Amino acid sequence: MTDPFLGSEALAAGVLTPYELRSRYVALHKDVYVPQGVELTAQLRAKALWLRSRRRGVLAGYSASAFHGAKWIDAD
Repeated sequence: MTDPFLGSEALAAGVLTPYELRSRYVALHKDVYVPQGVELTAQLRAKALWLRSRRRGVLAGYSASAFHGAKWIDAD
């Protein structure tokens, strides 16, 4: 699991325990986690922000391009 995810959903589904969430993942935003040591790309950051909005936010400009994998956006 390298994509960002909502910690509350992972805990509710029983995929992770609270200890696993705290010890193996880092929070990018409130309730949005990624594995420790994962490379933070523009696409990953855009997806994390979208998740932070509870999947209701609208991405625009650079973030939208990164989210959709535009070839003109640098990975970092």
